[in-house]
Amino acid sequence: MRTTLDPVRLLSQMRATQQRLVEIADRPIVGHTVAAAPPPLEQFLASLRTAWHGGEARPTARAKEKAKRGRRRPNPFATVSEQLRAWFDSDPTQTGRELFNRLQSAYPDVYPVGQLRTLQRRLKAWRQDTAQQMIFPITTEPAIANLRPGSAA
Repeated sequence: MRTTLDPVRLLSQMRATQQRLVEIADRPIVGHTVAAAPPPLEQFLASLRTAWHGGEARPTARAKEKAKRGRRRPNPFATVSEQLRAWFDSDPTQTGRELFNRLQSAYPDVYPVGQLRTLQRRLKAWRQDTAQQMIFPITTEPAIANLRPGSAA
């Protein structure tokens, strides 16, 4: 049974189930309406000073993404970016140094050793994107379909 398990598929199913549970928890209860009395104005205003300490109330909430800082220098790999990506896609196990050595042999005296770290950062981002696509593949069917009775899980 252990050999038939797919951890990526299981993670995807768990995430879909968690999302479905959040949607169910957020739905109002039918036929049950209780109007909560708003707090007095003084109490509300006093709570504003420390309200930010509490953070997000729901544990399933995602942190807001920060805007990425733009490039401050010209991209040294702009002319060979597609070629580097093709080399990476053909063999994702290559290290940054291996790709950089290959690049230096293809373009001698163009890329100094100091640009190795820049290529390694780019390679790290490509690996993160690849892992993200493996864990959260883009599908056309809704993820909630796995929760229907009688569906294969």
